[in-house]
Amino acid sequence: MIMLFRVIIYTILIYYVFKLVFRYLMPLFISKQARKMQKRQENAHEEYINRKKKEEGKVTVEYDPEKQKRNDKDSHGGEYVDYEEIK
Repeated sequence: MIMLFRVIIYTILIYYVFKLVFRYLMPLFISKQARKMQKRQENAHEEYINRKKKEEGKVTVEYDPEKQKRNDKDSHGGEYVDYEEIK
């Protein structure tokens, strides 16, 4: 009987300790994670803006047909080989 009473008391104590700990620690953890995510988002936005800025008068070519042909050949894994089904 005493053992059951101890288990119940320890369970209640553990419950309230976790409740108090999470009441104070979880908001700190969540706010820290939110600040990290916000900082990452700001860095990504600055990087995007810097990438989009182009110097005035500068010309860039984004399409290179030779490079695209090489990439197409590599992406298919080789040439197509015709086959016959043997029955």
